[in-house]
Amino acid sequence: MPEAQISPEPVLTAIPSPGTHPAPAGPALEIWWSRVDVGNFPDPLRDRLAADLDPDRLAKVGRYRRPADRDRGLAAHSLLRRVLAGITGTEAARVRLGSFCVPCGEYGHGKPFLDTGDEARPVEINLSHSGEVVIAALAAPGVQVGVDAEQGRTVDWNTMRSSIFADQEWAATERRSSLREQEYRRLVTWSRKESSVKASGHGLSLPLRDVVTVDSPVGPSWSAVLPGGAGRVAGIDLELAPDIAAAVAVLRDQGWPDPPVVRRVEIG
Repeated sequence: MPEAQISPEPVLTAIPSPGTHPAPAGPALEIWWSRVDVGNFPDPLRDRLAADLDPDRLAKVGRYRRPADRDRGLAAHSLLRRVLAGITGTEAARVRLGSFCVPCGEYGHGKPFLDTGDEARPVEINLSHSGEVVIAALAAPGVQVGVDAEQGRTVDWNTMRSSIFADQEWAATERRSSLREQEYRRLVTWSRKESSVKASGHGLSLPLRDVVTVDSPVGPSWSAVLPGGAGRVAGIDLELAPDIAAAVAVLRDQGWPDPPVVRRVEIG
């Protein structure tokens, strides 16, 4: 595998005010992300973030046992709703999100979507968080997108190996020249697979070990044929920071996604 450092340098920017940001069109993809000091939020910040969430989501976040998990949930869902408010023109707290599970065909869990009360959605969305990183992906209507971020941390790879990596993928990581490179490539591979199954809407009902990504012969992209006839995905690795592996994927029969616009923001 080539190195994953391929997307444009992130730009530190402000989250747009409600109604001031157009939704992505055509093949355009947008990445919005932030690094947050989870577990150490001052109470006023927690209150501001909580004000962006609907009561159901706020209750779910409140059930997380660890303060870091609660902060991460607040930050991720506040980020997504604030960005969507920029598109819809509504306040973040009034942005309605639904979810749909592709494998079982039921609403109420699974992949998130912007619920406007109409079948025609103005934008497709996905969300991820890991460690101090929260990240949202936006795509044009009908472009099924998935995003995943994995921040560097201690991982029991011997336990994870059999459930995540195909044999050839694991062997490729072991050929890296240093332990640090091995660890990073494993996180990159993991984020590719997670973004792939999230794009399709199947999530972890698809075995990650059977999602084998292949680098594009032209350009800095990769693809994977999903197991169980779930389709083909094409993706791009995201360069956010040296300690973060991340990827965005779209469900498509052929071709490759354009490099996304990456925006780093401050949440406060």
